Amino acid sequence: MGVHIVGIFAIVLILLPNIIFAFLPPKHVPSNLRNTHIFITVLEQVGRFTCLTLPIVFGITIAEQNMNFIVVLLGVCIVLYYSCWIRFYIKGRAYDQLFKPLGFIPVPMAVFPALYFIMMGVWLESLIFLIPAVLFSIGHLVASWNQYRQINPS
Repeated sequence: MGVHIVGIFAIVLILLPNIIFAFLPPKHVPSNLRNTHIFITVLEQVGRFTCLTLPIVFGITIAEQNMNFIVVLLGVCIVLYYSCWIRFYIKGRAYDQLFKPLGFIPVPMAVFPALYFIMMGVWLESLIFLIPAVLFSIGHLVASWNQYRQINPS
């Protein structure tokens, strides 16, 4: 346990598009969107905070892990996640692009960070990482699906 640059890097990788998003928000946001149930919002935010904090606190543990196939999958998640963000910016930052499927994958901008954190927990063989990752994933996927269904009611 302890802070290490590898743990910080693991978080910066997943947060970088969101930091850019804060300065370049979406356009054409529908005004009639309903909020997700407060329980789902709390679940998502508690999971998110924990998922973003643990890799920093346990950075040395992450740095000491052996590289294996799961690390490759973490990289694939990042690449696909970034490709969705690039698509969002290329398409003029239209709100609906945040939820647009990637092939057969619904709400990929929610799926890939969820998978990233779950796979990190699996890679570290740690329930301390896995439980918040599952909580975040449930909240994030339900909230994103809720938004997607509101802008694509069919």
